[in-house]
Amino acid sequence: MRIVLTVTSSNEHWNGGCEFALVDLTPELTALALRRITALRERKEVDPDIDEVYYWAYSVDCYFDPWAEPSIDDKEVEGAAVAVEDMLAELHIADNQVVCVGERFLVPRSQRAAVECEEMIVRENSIAFTAIPKHSGVRVHTVEIPLALLEAAAAPCASPTCS
Repeated sequence: MRIVLTVTSSNEHWNGGCEFALVDLTPELTALALRRITALRERKEVDPDIDEVYYWAYSVDCYFDPWAEPSIDDKEVEGAAVAVEDMLAELHIADNQVVCVGERFLVPRSQRAAVECEEMIVRENSIAFTAIPKHSGVRVHTVEIPLALLEAAAAPCASPTCS
């Protein structure tokens, strides 16, 4: 299941080209996230003050800005049937903050942001991601992926649509 998440920045005036994040909830990533949530819950029984845990993780396929001008040389643009900006509007990302996208959802290289120090944030009922756009002191954060969505992605007959 591939999803797009909205992203916020620690700097209200600049986000390093990280408006959204594309994540492929593969069986491996979903199982890892669910194991980490279980581990956090077990740890919380021992120490109720624990709130969230951060793990180094390179699980986000890309952070991107659909309003950045795609490069003419970008070969991926030729294969994309619908512009990223148009597709996100069609999916009502502004209303939902987490939307499922199909395999034809391609982000041109010229619209992708370079990031470093990527982490997975594990909370009791969700996960989220954070990163630093290259050459900056800004930190960007995705919205949370709720436990229910992770469990749906882990189901053997996982539907390609989000609820």
